[in-house]
Amino acid sequence: MNKPANNLRNAFSTIGKSVKREDVIEKVTGEGAYVADLKPVGMLYGKMKRSDVAHARIKRIDVSKALAYPGVKAVLTHEDVPRVLHYGSPHPRSISCTKDQYILDDKVRYWGEGVAAVAAISEEIADEALDLIEVEYEELPAVFTPKRR
Repeated sequence: MNKPANNLRNAFSTIGKSVKREDVIEKVTGEGAYVADLKPVGMLYGKMKRSDVAHARIKRIDVSKALAYPGVKAVLTHEDVPRVLHYGSPHPRSISCTKDQYILDDKVRYWGEGVAAVAAISEEIADEALDLIEVEYEELPAVFTPKRR
């Protein structure tokens, strides 16, 4: 019965001790590879079109030019993704505030919220495709104070 405890103790035998990294010389001299240096065959680059308004409803979003751009493999909007609630967001809000947040939504809640996603064969092409996406917003009133119940 003591074996699992001993195995667990061995698994954490480096806690509180200095550990020699085997790749340190390669990393500091620029010879070592990082995860970002890996380019698997067929890899796509993803970019997000972000809103330039703080609070609005998307009236129209046209991705046809971006889809036709050479090297673009896919463009997604709120019309293309499932209506699944999520709690992740680049905006620093608490989980309780995102209970009605979708991955891509027809409503913009803050400046810089994602409104469309592009997948392309290079980062440059993805950036160029973002500029080809046309979004028409219906701006909504700003909210400056929390609603009291």
